[in-house]
Amino acid sequence: MSEPEKDVLGEETRKVLREAFESLKDPVVIEVFVREGQNDEFNAITVRLMRALAGLSPKIVANINDLDGEKARKYGVTRSPSVLLSPERYRIRFTGAPVGEEGVSFIQTLLRISMGESTLTPASKARLAGLSEKRHIQVFVSPTCPYCPGEVINAFKAAIERPDLVSAEAIEATENLDLARKVGLGGVPHTIVNGVTVSKGLQPEERFIENLVSPRPFVERTGPAPARKGETFETDVVVVGGGPAGLTAAIYLERSGLRTVVLEKSVLGGQVTVTPVVENWPGVRSIAGARLMELMGAQAREYADIRENEPVLELKVGRRMEAVTPRGTYLARAVVLAMGATHRKLGVPGEERFLGRGVAYCATCDGFLYKDRDVLVVGGGNSALTDALYLHGLGARVTLVHRREALRAEKRLADLFAGTGRPVVLNTVVDEILGKEKVSSIRLREVTTGAVRSMPVDGVFVSVGEDPASELARDIGVRLDDQKFIMVDRDMRTNIPRVYAAGDVTGGVRQIVTATGAGAVAAVSAFEDLGDPYWKKK
Repeated sequence: MSEPEKDVLGEETRKVLREAFESLKDPVVIEVFVREGQNDEFNAITVRLMRALAGLSPKIVANINDLDGEKARKYGVTRSPSVLLSPERYRIRFTGAPVGEEGVSFIQTLLRISMGESTLTPASKARLAGLSEKRHIQVFVSPTCPYCPGEVINAFKAAIERPDLVSAEAIEATENLDLARKVGLGGVPHTIVNGVTVSKGLQPEERFIENLVSPRPFVERTGPAPARKGETFETDVVVVGGGPAGLTAAIYLERSGLRTVVLEKSVLGGQVTVTPVVENWPGVRSIAGARLMELMGAQAREYADIRENEPVLELKVGRRMEAVTPRGTYLARAVVLAMGATHRKLGVPGEERFLGRGVAYCATCDGFLYKDRDVLVVGGGNSALTDALYLHGLGARVTLVHRREALRAEKRLADLFAGTGRPVVLNTVVDEILGKEKVSSIRLREVTTGAVRSMPVDGVFVSVGEDPASELARDIGVRLDDQKFIMVDRDMRTNIPRVYAAGDVTGGVRQIVTATGAGAVAAVSAFEDLGDPYWKKK
């Protein structure tokens, strides 16, 4: 292996992959297609990466092909770079370099192909067995989106399970902006089946398979999906939420001897996952939010049963706590609520209408679409300044708007943004977001004078704080404060025995370090109560 090929992986990554590839069963052929002058930077990365992977196992073969050659015509490949996995057996391809977050989906798919096993759940396999017509799946992704690999993995699992009828393609939107704009991409992941957009966002596996078998146009839904009957699982403690608080609670609970299941509606990490850079985690000068949560999640998995993409639809309090999900019912002796918080909305006309079509709440996920475009970042705190700096770094023309007369962010962030030379508009609020098919302008109002003006923009990134995801707690009678945060005592107990809460859903200082501390306290309290019941002392 040459030095450049070694560098593309890194020593630690090579070690992990070499161990993983020891389990490879059948050979996997990687066909790479490139054309000089088209995405040259990504071509070079892709070629180096695939050669590096092939150097780690004799069962991986990497062929580098000219996009204008006969093999490209045979497989219908027209874009550079493109990567096909064992195309004689499966119709699985990455249109664009499988790097960043998509490196996860690439490696997992390579392993599944070698083993010849999709690893779909029995229910998904049974549903897919009834498919009788061809399906072509396209999943638009970006290399910084932590939710995208889950959706891509769903697609590739289906293509492995039914290679006779299912083909699947992950399209890296940054490298294929013409395709992204053609489908009106406003955020990722964005899933299309046979030309029909069926989902915007990460879907649980069984919902993905249902949308694949019976593709219907995506409709924005509000409220939880209806529960359905499934299996019953018994455990000691259910942790609702897989962010820093929930994962820490799970580690402490299992170490104390309490069997624990973590139910996370999406992917592990919560808001931290989409934070570009974390610089206040003790002991680490700087780390990507997604990487920090990857490390935290890996440790938690060594202890607890972690179930991603499994939202809790309903909680019931009784002799046994019940957590109802689309897959079944979990019976537990106690519950830790760690659902975190969700992005606060502006509540102005046009915000809901243009969601995904110019209105966004995640700069890390969707910012790549706005290179060389005019965007507005609304907010004045640390998150808003971080988003503004990130978008500026991507090449967007950023304007920051804040309703107060001074920014609330840390001075360092404010100074960094001032150094970009981009405008900051203070004492101003957004009154309306305008456009036809997508955002084209916004109406601003000056707070002190009431003066109104319009500004042409291509995108609006809202970063005005968060609201607690406390609906489940409210429904079972947990006491909330006037801002809907869960009220807890110093030991993270709520007003309902055996129900604890930790992290951003409880308000206060909403930081990663405080969330992990609260998760540990909640776990210790649960251990103490289940051994010597706290509620019997009342």
